[in-house]
Amino acid sequence: MRTKTLPWVSLLLLLVASLSIVAENRLDPIRLYIQKHFAGRLEITQEQIEQLSWVLDNPVFTPELSTQSPSTSIHREVPRALSRLYCLQLLRAGSHDAYEAFVAPQTNPEIPRLTEPSFRQLSREIARLDSVSYEVLRAAAILDAVTLSPEARKRAGKVLDKPVPEDTMDFLSVTAPYADKIYPLAHSIITKDPEAARLFDIVYLPHSHLRHMMYNEGSLSMYTVLNTGIQNKSISRADLNLWYDHWVVNIAGFRGHSDPMGSVYLTQNTWRSMNQLKLLLDRLFREPKMNPMQVYLQKRGQWLHLNTLTRNPNEFLALASLGAMARLFTPAEGRALYTSFKSLPENEQKQWIQYSRKQLTTLGTPSPTYGPAVYANAIAVAGLPETVRKVLPVMLRVYEEADRMRAEGRLAADIPLSFRELAQEPMLGNILSSYRQFTTSINPDDGVAKLVMREEP
Repeated sequence: MRTKTLPWVSLLLLLVASLSIVAENRLDPIRLYIQKHFAGRLEITQEQIEQLSWVLDNPVFTPELSTQSPSTSIHREVPRALSRLYCLQLLRAGSHDAYEAFVAPQTNPEIPRLTEPSFRQLSREIARLDSVSYEVLRAAAILDAVTLSPEARKRAGKVLDKPVPEDTMDFLSVTAPYADKIYPLAHSIITKDPEAARLFDIVYLPHSHLRHMMYNEGSLSMYTVLNTGIQNKSISRADLNLWYDHWVVNIAGFRGHSDPMGSVYLTQNTWRSMNQLKLLLDRLFREPKMNPMQVYLQKRGQWLHLNTLTRNPNEFLALASLGAMARLFTPAEGRALYTSFKSLPENEQKQWIQYSRKQLTTLGTPSPTYGPAVYANAIAVAGLPETVRKVLPVMLRVYEEADRMRAEGRLAADIPLSFRELAQEPMLGNILSSYRQFTTSINPDDGVAKLVMREEP
């Protein structure tokens, strides 16, 4: 006896099959990119590719070196995520061949490549991880890319039942306790190993951003969560190591959109900054009253030989802070920084020194974001001296405006000031060219600073 399939059942089956085909087709750009660039060398699962696909319709991306980004048909956070995943894989391998693959994109002769001993030190950190921690880092390499994507926003909005942060890392920190309800990849890992839930919380500790510390973007508050956790013993050495390992992987793929086959960004100079901070954070276990920010800036100033250029301790630390934000490492860069800074009007020099002194204390506002991207993109286009003369005064103007808005209650204390738009064209070009006059404004809803061009007569 033949069974008749009801028309509506056939229609339903056809619809399900069509949705499955659409979902698979959505993954094709990522699969093709992996095949083209990695040719079987990247260890990646179907689950990871599906999670990464959330980023394809994400309007948010990091503006790092946006003025020099190669043209590509895929969202730039895709190669960044794949670079992170590949670099983690190479660090775990730890061999000489893995080292050579890791540093292969570091071709600029003016920037020292990561040395093999430094690579091996990082590799030892990764090698000692247990299998659950390693899988959490693999997942984080993907989740770092899909933050603030429309799907992540939608799911987070339902779970949190409140507005979500507009900063990428703040979003991940707020959603980490609910990772299994928001991110399918995290759900899969936590279902297999429930202990992974806490590890996602550690990886995404709130207001604990290593790159912010490296570039001295905020105040001493950058260290508060870590130091408090260390002192009350809620953060162990193993926790600190896992948090740091996540940032190693994140930083390794920071410029993966330029070349995903290894790490463009984790050079020897970048390692020096990271390693110096890790040494200071380790010291907090035995020196709870140490000011890690001040000690870090003293080291950065010594790298630039600023101690040979100024005897004013406040000016020394202010210049070291600016040098950290502009990612400067050599004595020659230190001299250029000092000369450019001293060419500014005296009131602007004093304003930066006062701002830098204030940052050495614990403030009740989050770190400003994307400031280093403004400097990096400007230096790439116009050089260091022109950047100091043109960019720093604008940044000072925005800092002052943000303080005034917070004092008047027009900018909430928990909203970070963002330089995201100023780091990109056309605003960056307008700052550097000075062809047109402008004022600055800050959106009170999201803290994003912008230029307001004055009408030409």
